[in-house]
Amino acid sequence: MTARPTPRATPSHRRPGRRPLALALAVAATVTAGACGAGSEVGASPSASAVACEITAPTSATTVNILAYNSAATDPFTNVLTSACRSDTLTLNHPATDLTGQKQRAVQSLSGSSASYDLVEQFGTVYPLYADRGWTVPLDDYMTKYSSTFALDKLDPTLLAAHSYDGKQFGLPTYWSVNQLVYRKDVFDKLGLKPPTTFEEMRQAAKKIQDAGEIRYPLAIPMAPANDIQGLFGQTIRSLGGDYFEAGKPVPAIDTAAGREAVTELKSLLPYMSPQTLSFSSPEVTTQLQTGQAAMGMLVTGRLSPLVDAAKSPQAGNFAFATPPAVKSGGKPLSFVSVDGFAVAKNSKVDPDLLFQLAAVATSEQAGRSALPNALPARLDLIDTSAIPFAANAQEVLATGPKPLNPVPYIADVYSVIGAPIGDAVSGKQSVEAALAEAQSTAVEAIANAGYAQ
Repeated sequence: MTARPTPRATPSHRRPGRRPLALALAVAATVTAGACGAGSEVGASPSASAVACEITAPTSATTVNILAYNSAATDPFTNVLTSACRSDTLTLNHPATDLTGQKQRAVQSLSGSSASYDLVEQFGTVYPLYADRGWTVPLDDYMTKYSSTFALDKLDPTLLAAHSYDGKQFGLPTYWSVNQLVYRKDVFDKLGLKPPTTFEEMRQAAKKIQDAGEIRYPLAIPMAPANDIQGLFGQTIRSLGGDYFEAGKPVPAIDTAAGREAVTELKSLLPYMSPQTLSFSSPEVTTQLQTGQAAMGMLVTGRLSPLVDAAKSPQAGNFAFATPPAVKSGGKPLSFVSVDGFAVAKNSKVDPDLLFQLAAVATSEQAGRSALPNALPARLDLIDTSAIPFAANAQEVLATGPKPLNPVPYIADVYSVIGAPIGDAVSGKQSVEAALAEAQSTAVEAIANAGYAQ
């Protein structure tokens, strides 16, 4: 492993017997006003309020602050805690925040002398940093202690591994996403098309749909430089056999032959996409598909439920799903696995045993059921593929073994600086050579500033 830098900030009572803390016991508890924030549109699932919170109740007044961004995918897991686990001795606060706010607050809280947040939602670009800096608690002993109590053996091992670092477990997974190809089956059937397995087949299908005259820009993929183009570029490199970094080194591998080929391949898709595509994130792509402005696209699993919701999508019954194409025949599909979960803050003054139990409740069977179909839970046995149109394909993609993002503590720093130059390369604002050279140098600088230069 890379040598760890010195951590720095960047932008007991005897336990009573175990007893369930049901919602009916919550008379004296409070939850921060607006706790559901943006997630209030979704609200607590009916099943969330019925969960028995089988934790060891604190004997004195205890407050737990939870940091988790609001979304249809994340809210159900937090709602289970705020609905079922609060009691006359346990207060659970969940202030509203978006994803950007979560990233900023997490670093500020975890790197300080005391925690503002005790339970922290985490994912692939941030958990290696938290673990490497010693900001989160290794959970292995707690997992052994509570395996039977919370049926932790039902969590998928691959998804558990996505929150391990340096041989230790640093998070409990709640839900996962993979990249999926979504297409209009009615359009494809009418034109005699099959789901593409390579970029060349995708271009051919898009051109045939374009030539049919009904859909001017048939392909839709999130490419916004702020959040999306980095991941798409990385998946394209991987499909071509490369990666973000040189093997085992904190050295970017962006300005390479594979990087230049990846940009060239992404540029080749632009004639079939909206002229605004380089400003589009997942919500805009979702709208394109919902409204019939596109007939084919790529989205992560957590973004697909609105497409198949008849109340939100006029084309709900026409969508089908497939494994994303490889760039070239014989290459890996254009996908990755992203896993969200909860970590325990090491600088929290709350008993880490209690915090682990809360994290286990958040990833429980009841929590997983309450998240469907907006999120696919880490307990794969809960997923009814007959009831969720995209679930079977998501599991097929997962079974192909897509890798998570590189589990290195500087991935988030690199991610934050390479989007703009890669976007310039794809859009043609800069030459491919100049843009990738800039991406390479800014990535090197970001790694050095984070304290991980070789």
